[in-house]
Amino acid sequence: MITILASVISMLAPLVTGAHIRADVVVTDRPDGLQLARHVVPTAETTGVLGGDLGSAPTMTAARAKSRVVYLNRNGVTITPGANDSRVNRSSVTTQQASIDPWVVSSTTWTDTVTCLREIFAPFDITFTETDPGNVAHLEAVFGGSPAQLGLPPRVAGVSPFSTSCAIVEHSMVFTFTKIIPQDARMICEIQAQEIAHSYGLDHELLASDPMTYLSYNGKRSFQNQDAACGETSARPCGVGATSCRATQNSFALLTERLGAAGAADREAPVVAITAPRDGARLAAGFEVSATADDDVGITLAQLVIDGVATASLTAPPWKFATPAMLDGGSHEISITVTDGVHTTTSTIEVTITVAAPSPDDGDGGDDPVAGCQVGSSGGSIGSLGAALVLLGFVVRRRRDGRGGFRL
Repeated sequence: MITILASVISMLAPLVTGAHIRADVVVTDRPDGLQLARHVVPTAETTGVLGGDLGSAPTMTAARAKSRVVYLNRNGVTITPGANDSRVNRSSVTTQQASIDPWVVSSTTWTDTVTCLREIFAPFDITFTETDPGNVAHLEAVFGGSPAQLGLPPRVAGVSPFSTSCAIVEHSMVFTFTKIIPQDARMICEIQAQEIAHSYGLDHELLASDPMTYLSYNGKRSFQNQDAACGETSARPCGVGATSCRATQNSFALLTERLGAAGAADREAPVVAITAPRDGARLAAGFEVSATADDDVGITLAQLVIDGVATASLTAPPWKFATPAMLDGGSHEISITVTDGVHTTTSTIEVTITVAAPSPDDGDGGDDPVAGCQVGSSGGSIGSLGAALVLLGFVVRRRRDGRGGFRL
């Protein structure tokens, strides 16, 4: 059946518009007539940080992955081009805005596909979800559509970003094009497993029982705990193009290193830094406190603490807090405390709240009838006039005598 399908696809290939091989996409053939692709992402694309603004590019690392939640999306998606960021459906694979059709499939086939992926990745600290995690660090594994929707050749069954240094591509989006694949849950699962693993820095290898292989195999594949040569049909160094990141590959060991073992304790504490205001700043009450925070598992809570008292909390970035508008003048200790549910880390600065001096109108002017002019004001003409008017109003009584004059 697969051979017949591949023949039909080959005959239709010239009719498919937009199907071309881009210079940054590496496409290789499988024995069943399908192809898989890797979009080469330069390691230099490391401008963002986890927990930053959504507009920042995600970081690629070679240590433990932060994106250890995988969103299994069969509902269709519209993606925009750019640095990979599953939080906003942005992918380096496409060169223009593109929509991937949903995978319309029986509930049985979908359930079997999800179960298969969970079984293959069961040894590792990774979570699969069918609900969009939103701003939580995650990979997005898309099922549906066809390669032409991303401008790829018509036989490409799956594609993933792949770092030139075999590093992790955080917040990656990977694709399995179910319109050109037989509706076989195990086959689709193993293709998607390979695409997911590419984003964790794994290359193809010459071990037929491993999901990272292009070789034929009759059984159920799983990540193997043994060294194997990289390559599709013949051995080559692990990596892409002229780069080489390792001589051989142990997929099980690499995923354990980059995802952690299933059930492993969280050993790393979060990192937090207050970015504004600066330590020692003098400012008015009601100022904003901003911080960056990062953790290998994820920040579950951040708190603003003023002089030892927690005053506000957040459970998701951006980590920005407003301080009380009535904060007393003087020196105050400002802290941001973050936790991943196991470890807690705090960043602290000291600031001084300045209180504005009262304006002249804020004093007690009494019932002075001369609009604040003070009796006895020194020197000025306004003060002298005010004093004279008050005196006249108090002691003068006008009385006309018979001779047309006045008397006191």
